[in-house]
Parts: sequence; structure tokens; C-alpha cells
Amino acid sequence: MLSQWAAEGSGATSWVRDAYDAALAGRGRGKVTGMIAEVALGQPLGQPPAAVLDALSRAVAERWPGRFAYMPNLGYPELRERAALECGLPGLGGDCVAITAGASGALTVALRAFADPGTEALAISPVFPEYGLYCRAAGVRLVPVPSRPDFSLDLAAVERALTGRTRVLFLNTPNNPTGRVLSEAELAGLAGLLDRHVRRSGRQIVILADEVYRKLVYPGKSATTVLSHYPATAVARSFSKDLGLAGERIGYLALHPELAAGDAMAGVKLAQRAGGFVNASATMQRMLALLDSWEVDTSEHLRRRDQVVERCRSAGLEVTPPDAGLYLFLRVPAPDPDDFVAGLNRRGVFVAPGRGFGVPDHVRVCFAAPIEAVERAIEVMGELAMVGATPS
Repeated sequence: MLSQWAAEGSGATSWVRDAYDAALAGRGRGKVTGMIAEVALGQPLGQPPAAVLDALSRAVAERWPGRFAYMPNLGYPELRERAALECGLPGLGGDCVAITAGASGALTVALRAFADPGTEALAISPVFPEYGLYCRAAGVRLVPVPSRPDFSLDLAAVERALTGRTRVLFLNTPNNPTGRVLSEAELAGLAGLLDRHVRRSGRQIVILADEVYRKLVYPGKSATTVLSHYPATAVARSFSKDLGLAGERIGYLALHPELAAGDAMAGVKLAQRAGGFVNASATMQRMLALLDSWEVDTSEHLRRRDQVVERCRSAGLEVTPPDAGLYLFLRVPAPDPDDFVAGLNRRGVFVAPGRGFGVPDHVRVCFAAPIEAVERAIEVMGELAMVGATPS
């Protein structure tokens, strides 16, 4: 009874969600004895800040004509202007911005607006797994591009991957899962490479910049954006992990003013309508408008990151502190990554397998999960690493 699209994709695996669902099943049905440590899903750290909750309460209480009526598809004009100001790029105004149902909504809208079915989208590995689903829904072929062993940008690999069918490039910085922030030099190098490709081929490549974690960058690094390097850029941002609102799905898409010229924003508007959600939540838009500051205090995130890194090292696990975000991306301390993950599951520990990101010999641990779950996960990983096996 399913459509061909749904039938062909119904068996597709979401490695992160599968781990999360398995943890819930183990907890609910007694399939796993002892403590369940679910550290796969990228949940925010704790509750939203008090200022966010206050703004949300005020937004819910608002009553004025049209408060719960339809709005322009691209969002309230005053909020679009504020988002444009946050981008900090001369010439980028509210007319270049669409308020969306989170960064995922922004990326899917941009993909539909700029890539035809049958074309290709590049994505730098490690690849956020949902990009594949977005592309499949749009009829676009996703092409992973390897990074260097230290997860820095490999421009030669990008150049080799470019073809006449390439239309967009997903660029996730800070990266999920590695937490790596691309440098200004890397971004400038990528922009130069794409410019040369456009001149040779006559075909424009649009960068879809996924910047969800840009406000969770830790000391020693600064947030960067390709928006200031490459005009054919569409930036997706959200208020998910940083403000603790992952379940509320609010974000925005901002186009470089050169990309937004002509009928691009009309295409974005059409793609947003075609997605079926018409406009982002009015209440969440009003919450953002009432919130005095969109800045984020990262001190507690930094404290948790450093605490968890130290725990890993004490357990004998090799770890590199991430530049940003909510994750540790650990090399599996065993010869068979799949057996290692299965061994963790048998002990009630559920991580995100690196296979889902295109890096099978790693696992992702969300250090923003409840600390007792994180500590339990690290303890069990250390134990399995010590014995060098995954006992049944």
C-alpha cells in the first residue's frame, strides 16, 4: 500500500534514532538489566535558560488582533530583520531571511529551492546522517567527500568529487559529530575552489551551511561562517541545542544578498509552502522577538565537556576535546566497531555508531546527556577496551 518512495526507504536506518529507540525499548520492556545509559541522541544540556522560559511565557500570554492568525510564509518581518542583523553581513537584510521549522527545515527548503531532482549534493565527511534523507526526499543524490584523518578539510577530495551534476554542497561547521570548527583559511580555500569550478563549468554551486552549533564554540576557537567568503551561500541556523529548545523546532535560513537577488526568495517561499508547514510556529517566533538577547552562556557546556574528557582519559580512552558542540567523537578501542557497539548495548549503553556518519571506527557520545548516563557509558567503554573484547 505504500508509495514506491516510502516502500524503498522504509527500511532505511537512522543510526542515532535507532540507538535512542533501542534504549527506550530496553528501559520500557526490561530487555536490559541495570542502568540504561542513552547518550546517542543530541539532547540539549538541561532546561532552557530562565530568560528563554520567561520570554516563552510572555509569548503564550500575548493577546492582540491576529496573534494566532496566519502570517507571511517567511515569518514575522521584525524577526526576519533581527535574524539578518545577527548574520552581520553588509547588505543582508530581512528580505534575505526565512524563519523556518528549525535548521532542518531551513536545509530542506534550501535544497528544494536550489537543487533539481537528478542532481548531486556533496557533503564533507563525517556527514550528519539526515542529509541523506533530505536529499532522498528531493530526488538528489548525496555524495560524501572524505576529510583528512584529523577531520580537516581536504580540498583535493572536494575537487575530485565535483561533477557537472553537482548543485549544492552541505558544509557543517562546527561539525556534528566531531565538534571541529573550520578555519577562515579553510573556508577561503573552499570558496576559491568553487569559484574556479564555476568559471570552468558555467554552473553555480550553492553552499548549504549548517551552523547549528555556532554559539557553542569553546575558548581557543572562534565561530566562522562561509557566508563572508562565498556569495552563493545559504545559511541554516537554529535555536535548538544552544537555547535548550530542540523539541520546539525554530530557526532560520539566510541567503547571501547576491544569492537572494532575483527570484530566489520567491523560490524559498514556494519550497516552504511545499514542505507543508506553511510558516514556523507563531508562538516560538514571538518568543524570539521578546527575548532580549540571543547570546549563549557556554560556561556550563565547557565545564561539562572538560569533566567528561577527563573521565574518558581516566578510563583509558583516547579523546580529543571538541572545539564546539555537544559531542565526543571517539575512536573505537576494539578491532571490530560493530561488536564493540553491540557489547555496549548488552550492558545498557547506547551510543551513536560512527557508521551512521560514514566513519565506522568511531562512536559519538552526547556529553550533554544526564551526567550519570555519560559516566556510565564511559565506564563501560573503558571496561570493554581493557578486556579487548565484547563478552556476551
